[in-house]
Amino acid sequence: MPRAKTAGKKREILGAAAKVFAAKDFHDVLIDDVAAEAGVGKGTIYRYFETKEDLYFDTILDVLDDLERVLVSTPPGETSPTRRLEQIVGEVLQLSWQRRHLFTLLQADERRFLHREDEIERRREAIQRIVQQAILDGIERGEFRGIDARIGAHLFRGMIRAAAFFRREEDTTEELTAQIVGIFTRGISKAAR
Repeated sequence: MPRAKTAGKKREILGAAAKVFAAKDFHDVLIDDVAAEAGVGKGTIYRYFETKEDLYFDTILDVLDDLERVLVSTPPGETSPTRRLEQIVGEVLQLSWQRRHLFTLLQADERRFLHREDEIERRREAIQRIVQQAILDGIERGEFRGIDARIGAHLFRGMIRAAAFFRREEDTTEELTAQIVGIFTRGISKAAR
């Protein structure tokens, strides 16, 4: 009789998969690699995930959920809006730095995941709301001038994606964070230019 699936075992597998997918291109990863990292048999992986693509997709969702948890762990009122934007950039860049290959398949060909597009969109919207709230808080506190916070959040997230994609080996997360937030906030700052 097969063992019942557990949330704990699934999290262990997803954690192992995140490490393996972060280190190698999707097409170079074998389910055996993930099983070895998780300390389970290959069959256990397939009990939880029907295909390698399902495992990959669920790993991405799990990482995005972790990112959201980190971003909401500091309540907006506890830090300045500019500092909040710095925290967001830093966390997202750290994620992309540590897991360089993890998002390659999703970015390169999202069409293969159309059947689960709503799950990706829900996570993107959660991150969007966090950025948008930081911008709204900055407007309310008089730190930023009045802008369309929704569009501003999309532009800000686009800057982060561009930095993660076009970074050089010698770039650091600290330098890129300073550049992104500096460019973005000076563009919306109430202070004279």
